[in-house]
Amino acid sequence: MKLYKVSSFNYLFLLLAIIIQISYTAQEKKCRDSITKKNIILNATALGATSLSYFGLYNLWYKKYPQTSFHFFNDFEEWNYMDKMGHVFSSYQVARKSHLFLDKKNIEHPLEKSCFYSLFFMLGIEVLDGFSTEWGFSNYDLISNFIGTGLFYVQEKKFNAQFLELKFSSHLSPYATYRPTLLGNSFSERILKDYNGQTYWITLDFNTRIQEKFKILKYINLALGYSIDGFTGARYNPNLNCAECDNLKRQSQYIISFDLDLTEIETKNKFLKLFLNTFSIIKFPAPALLIQNKSQFKWLYF
Repeated sequence: MKLYKVSSFNYLFLLLAIIIQISYTAQEKKCRDSITKKNIILNATALGATSLSYFGLYNLWYKKYPQTSFHFFNDFEEWNYMDKMGHVFSSYQVARKSHLFLDKKNIEHPLEKSCFYSLFFMLGIEVLDGFSTEWGFSNYDLISNFIGTGLFYVQEKKFNAQFLELKFSSHLSPYATYRPTLLGNSFSERILKDYNGQTYWITLDFNTRIQEKFKILKYINLALGYSIDGFTGARYNPNLNCAECDNLKRQSQYIISFDLDLTEIETKNKFLKLFLNTFSIIKFPAPALLIQNKSQFKWLYF
């Protein structure tokens, strides 16, 4: 297959954005009798913004790495499945936040559209991976996206509520200093790239009958987390000529803690409500029990 140059990708994604926008607008014109003008504008804007976000993502991230022909890549066991947890979390949150937006704007079938949007958006990122020599299109990433989106869809469809929520937290681990190019150099890079500092959580809402007697439990959920420790490489730790880093023990961590549910805080202030909703994807710092080879208790874990 022909190798694509960086400049070709710029034109490719600009062209993709234009084609999608035109085709979507044409399709909406056929349904104008059953869909309001407001819905058409909102849906077209969302799709156009998505196309442009791919273009921006490519220039900010993928442009730094060499491009190649489209290919697949098996990354299932890398980083002890932390990357897969990230895909489950991301697809869940994209579906949840887009559903909140569509529902407030009174768009028809907000649940189905938000879940489709989540899968579509995450698929686009996977296609970008497929053209990068650094990564590749991963079928396991695709499965993870379906799991995250499905978790949101099933709960919303059957219960009209999210009893199981996915959240994220991250702290600076000491391992980034051993491989800053891979695990991050700056603060923001280390938060996003160093899997050793990341934790993905599933929070469980307590029984409503208990909450009726003890009002404080309305704001507190049980949180179960997963993370890793001692990883300086995806599949194995390379020899870095460093006594400390070469003797690291790669292990998974299972964490038990509790979380503060910010969405349960009632307020009429629109800015505060937006703030609480935005940061509801982050696990609240709290005492935690880390279960690993040598289990330990931390008074404050994030």
